Amino acid sequence: MVNLDQVIASSPVIVLWGEPFAHRPVDFITSNVDQFGYTVPEMVLEETPFFSVVLPDDREHVRQEFADAMERGDDFLVSDYRIVTRSGDIRWVEDRIAFHRDDEGRAVLYQSSLLDITDRKIAEMRLRESEERLARVLASSHVGVWEYLPERDEITGPGRASIFGMREREVPVSRSALWDRIIPPSARADLERMWRDIADGRLELLDREHEIIRGDGSSGWVLTKGFPVRDENGALLSMQGVTVDITSLKNAERKLLRQNRHLALLHDISLAFMEELDTEMLVRRILESAVELAGAGNGVISILDDEGKNLIHRWGVGFHTWYIGKSRNADTGFFGEVLRERRMKILRDYRTYGNRMTDPILENVTTIICLPLQRGGRLLGIIGITYVDEIPEIDESLPALLDQFAASASIALENARLYEDSLREVEERKKAEERLRFHQALVEAAAEGASFLLSLESTDQAMLFALRALGDAMDARRTVLFRNSADPHDGLVAEVMKRAVVSEGQEKILLPQRLIWKKDLLKLYPLLSKGVSFHGSLSSIGGEDSRLASLDPSVTVTAIPILIKSAFWGFLVLCFDEERAPFETDEIDVLRAAAYNLAASVIRWESEHEVKQGYEKLRKTFSDVIRTMGQIVGKKDPYTIEHQERVGVLASAIAGKMGFDEERCEGIRIAGLVHDVGKIEIPGEILSKPGKLSAIEFELIKTHARSGYDILREVEFPWPVAEIAHQHHERMDGSGYPRGLRGDEILPEARILTVADVVESMVSHRPYRPSLGIEAARKEIVAKRGVLYDPEVVDACLALLEERPGIIPVQ
Repeated sequence: MVNLDQVIASSPVIVLWGEPFAHRPVDFITSNVDQFGYTVPEMVLEETPFFSVVLPDDREHVRQEFADAMERGDDFLVSDYRIVTRSGDIRWVEDRIAFHRDDEGRAVLYQSSLLDITDRKIAEMRLRESEERLARVLASSHVGVWEYLPERDEITGPGRASIFGMREREVPVSRSALWDRIIPPSARADLERMWRDIADGRLELLDREHEIIRGDGSSGWVLTKGFPVRDENGALLSMQGVTVDITSLKNAERKLLRQNRHLALLHDISLAFMEELDTEMLVRRILESAVELAGAGNGVISILDDEGKNLIHRWGVGFHTWYIGKSRNADTGFFGEVLRERRMKILRDYRTYGNRMTDPILENVTTIICLPLQRGGRLLGIIGITYVDEIPEIDESLPALLDQFAASASIALENARLYEDSLREVEERKKAEERLRFHQALVEAAAEGASFLLSLESTDQAMLFALRALGDAMDARRTVLFRNSADPHDGLVAEVMKRAVVSEGQEKILLPQRLIWKKDLLKLYPLLSKGVSFHGSLSSIGGEDSRLASLDPSVTVTAIPILIKSAFWGFLVLCFDEERAPFETDEIDVLRAAAYNLAASVIRWESEHEVKQGYEKLRKTFSDVIRTMGQIVGKKDPYTIEHQERVGVLASAIAGKMGFDEERCEGIRIAGLVHDVGKIEIPGEILSKPGKLSAIEFELIKTHARSGYDILREVEFPWPVAEIAHQHHERMDGSGYPRGLRGDEILPEARILTVADVVESMVSHRPYRPSLGIEAARKEIVAKRGVLYDPEVVDACLALLEERPGIIPVQ
């Protein structure tokens, strides 16, 4: 049988009572007080007064509660407080006190039951701390946890404040009142519809992003998720949910979309820039794209002039169209500041800028963005973007974007410039090639005319063919040869010796058979008589009563004077039915030679007595034509002119030493004069290159033998000049070019020309080396006698050099 002491000892409740005095004496206490380390005697005898075991921090309010309850006449008092055990531990106790009163209501006894509630108290405190921590986390993370009660149409729950703009201690609020406060009208209709669908069971989940209005009036974005709780019949009991503030995410998303849109636009713009090679169109596209990127309505793009001192406004949009075509000093104003610093700058308020321009057009300009255009350290120009009557909010990513844009625009402008430069270079090269072809055609025509004059028995036919050949080569409509003669009545006149109609139907440039110098050719005589050629309008060369004044003023003529023994013999006229650029000096020289050939032929045909003299002059003229052909090459390579002259002299002398007759020696001399004419097709920079030629350049040089042959084979020389020039780089052992001929396959004249060419080349200076001297030349031909060079030719050359050491001037 269990006795009372055992029951008390095992009970967690400590029972005590005493008289109802303020210091709360203990008259009785159960023995299980020892769970706090105290004994019954010390508590009853007040060795340890009751309030001494109460934690000092709680002691005063416990004493006051006890006194107040007695005074009020309360029958019961329940209080929680902390006590200190004998070992110093702090424990929580629940104190349930009953007051026993007499008939008059005076307390005569109190009875107390103490229960250790430390574990429960700690749990409660931890729960409270967790709730407070959760609330702080929800507030800092911008997450609101809420519950919707459909019976009262209320929203309640922790964490609402940070999302819904409510006060932290605010009582539950009705949904409609809350929404009127925080949901803008634009988002309310859809949210109401979804809410009704959930309430009616048509929707299982609330999941929506929408705008809200915060307590401070600012707008934001939230993600609201609601999870309905239903009874067994599907009726909505409540809805629990979370609302997350996604304003920063939404702003970041918008910013990212904007950046992506800008980057896509920049990419498209860059591609468009690379495809546009017309500079005028490119500058327009650059400016219009820059204004679009910046979201402005006005802008100007200006390009620096060649000296870099002035900005030329190439294109403008908005009010800047007024500036198109104008220029300004590149060192002034905000533009000048940006160009000096070579970096993009944003002027937030132009109205306060110290160097503001006084132009009235700029009166309402507020913000300016300036982008320098530069490539490879060279400034190209500048883009100015302007805003009017507003100071815009400039996205933080825009400067970097515009910097990339300016880099792409600069590359595109530089590419367009290089492209246009290359087009100009190609055009100039084309013109040079056309001019060269024209020179070649003119030389061929002169040579062909000379050939006609020499070979045809019919003087009339020879003259006609010669004049027509010249007219064809120069695209002239008429070629006419005039000769001076004396008339008893009119004095000196010019009579047509022969005319060639190159193109029919050109009546406007028909010339009379006979022209009077004092009347018809009044302005032409002072020039031609002194050997000066004329180029200009046909109708402008006579006096007021000239028969030529009535001709079409667009007709252009070139008149080449012919002087025979310093006497003004006549002139050659080339007529063109439209304006034409003057001939170049070397072309005039060829025409002079051709005109002289014509006059010389006339003189030869006129008198049997002068046939021989005329023939010699013709041969001299022919040599001049050939020399002129060589001089054309000399325009590219000055060394070639004297080289061909000296090679012709030396080769002719070697041939004479070998017993060749005079006529054959002359043929070899003529071949020497033109043996390098094929170099006309070699670029001048290769011919004059001061250093060693590359393999490709040398292969190009080697083509001149074949090119010379192609030029010369069309001329009817009395000697095999074309073939001699073709073979002058062939060698006896077959190692030469262009055909690798050997031994007797090479013409004797070509073998002579080969040795003369080698000796003269070694003795002469070259762009890539100084003269090697005559001894080096001797050693070369002796060492390779019978291998590269004909032994008989080498022996004759050595003997000639011994007999006539000055035949090749040593440089």
